[in-house]
Amino acid sequence: MYRIPVPYLKLTEEFKIVNVSKPVTHLFHPVSSFLDLVDLDSKAKMKQIFTTPSPGKMELNLKTVDSPTTLFTVYFTYQSKEKLIHLVCMDESSSYNNVENEYKQWKEQIRTRDWSEVVPTPVETENGPNEFNRKQAERKITTINDLLGIIQEDLTEVGKLEYIKLIQSELNDIKGILRPSN
Repeated sequence: MYRIPVPYLKLTEEFKIVNVSKPVTHLFHPVSSFLDLVDLDSKAKMKQIFTTPSPGKMELNLKTVDSPTTLFTVYFTYQSKEKLIHLVCMDESSSYNNVENEYKQWKEQIRTRDWSEVVPTPVETENGPNEFNRKQAERKITTINDLLGIIQEDLTEVGKLEYIKLIQSELNDIKGILRPSN
């Protein structure tokens, strides 16, 4: 099992670690119980593994060598007859970091009125973006809000709902900038 190329853990029903793959040794501190790696707020969710259909997946905040809490998607199989739990832990922080970086770039471009990257502007008027460009930008903002709605449940589960509220607030501010002042 040590040769499995992803973070894999084999546990007993008491969450004692029986075996791990090599990536686990670089990612997590050495512990005897998997629950020692699980963030306090995620422990109750982890214990639901016995009542959740298997195979399944859940998101947990785990303690890593690099961070006190890192978001992981944990794929699991619970084998009740063998009294074993098999876990594969996939780090999700990079995907959230990518979205956050893209959002920061858009915000800076809008703040500096550099619309060319955010909203293609076929024709500019002397007063700034024309009505077509404003409507196109507002549609894109609506699309972003819709996409946020899709991931809202996942972020709520990991206690990160405030990020969505912040993004939605910033998008509303951008909409305010786009609206022509009469």
